[in-house]
Amino acid sequence: MAFRTAPDHSAETGTRTVHKRRRWLIAGSAVLVFLVAIAGTAFYFTGGYEKWRDERSLAGACEGVLSKDDVRAALGSDRVHAQSGEKLNYIFSNLEKDRITKCVLESRGSGENVVINAGWATRDTDVRWHYAHLFLDEGGYGTVPIGSGWHGSLVFLRDSLQGAVELTCRNQKDKTLLVNFKTVHTGYNQPQLDSQQRADDRAGFARLVTSTAGGLADKYGCDAPLGKTVGSVAPDPVRNPAPLDKSRGICAPVVRLGGGAEQAGAVTASDAPTDPTTPAEDCYLNNAKGYPLYRLTALYGGLAEKGRAESTWSDPAADAEFQERSHRGFGTAQCGDGKSAYYSLTAPYTSLEEGRTVKNPDPQFERAALKAFAEQSAKTHGCHGLRLP
Repeated sequence: MAFRTAPDHSAETGTRTVHKRRRWLIAGSAVLVFLVAIAGTAFYFTGGYEKWRDERSLAGACEGVLSKDDVRAALGSDRVHAQSGEKLNYIFSNLEKDRITKCVLESRGSGENVVINAGWATRDTDVRWHYAHLFLDEGGYGTVPIGSGWHGSLVFLRDSLQGAVELTCRNQKDKTLLVNFKTVHTGYNQPQLDSQQRADDRAGFARLVTSTAGGLADKYGCDAPLGKTVGSVAPDPVRNPAPLDKSRGICAPVVRLGGGAEQAGAVTASDAPTDPTTPAEDCYLNNAKGYPLYRLTALYGGLAEKGRAESTWSDPAADAEFQERSHRGFGTAQCGDGKSAYYSLTAPYTSLEEGRTVKNPDPQFERAALKAFAEQSAKTHGCHGLRLP
């Protein structure tokens, strides 16, 4: 009698199990890929990828020393993207040789840009570009000190803001660390901006340039005295002129000269606070239409040396000079840092056009104005040996 052996289905069952598991794995992988794709798409379209890219660009910009908080506060936006600044190279062309870094920061919200440039300044560097003091016979640029112990200033241009900070490295002879910024597409020419917004902008940009300077000094071993955190910055004196009798800053000694300013046709003064650390001071005496009749300027450090050497109307070999016909004069002094100071009075070219001339020009008042302005500024900055025409 023959016995029939029952078929062994175990191998077949195992094969089916393997195939089943494989199908589950394939299906699970497909679902996982699908979910990852959805998450990635959501990350991209909700701005996650762009935010990540912005954070990464900001972290590596300008040698990685930027304070993200100061960047965002200055630009008034949490969304800031950093990029190379070569397309705006013309703005800072005279620091090419000794440049350390340069970057452009752009607000995603407003589209406003700020260009930051840093490098080593020597005696050959024309720092007038960086402080926006290339021409001393122009009107319309308001200058205020950054203050808080920083050797720097802010200049309000027609539609933007520019500023610079210079650090003297005690361990590096004959060179300073210069950090400069300029805004592009700001709203400074828009009157609808309220005063509080302008105040926040001023202080924000001042903190940005000073914290960047401090970070670069630390990274490159520049042993320089640093200032404190900037709390506030004075408003643009050109857009906010004061009546002559309300002047309390750098213009005060000039407007007190026995009515000489009024006789010249001045009604207001574009005044700024006095500060011993600012490299530049500008006082404007304006007529009833707001045009500047006189500009008095004080320059210190490398800015004074270049301003004096590159002047197109004064004698660089002279210590003082006055030209009655063109209403121009200058004087000099020596300061504690071994550098000179330069003081000038000019009648801005705009006041010589379209009948906007100085009323009853008085050379005696012009000389007295230069003297009063220079004496106060020299005293504030601790300079001596003042020489005047």
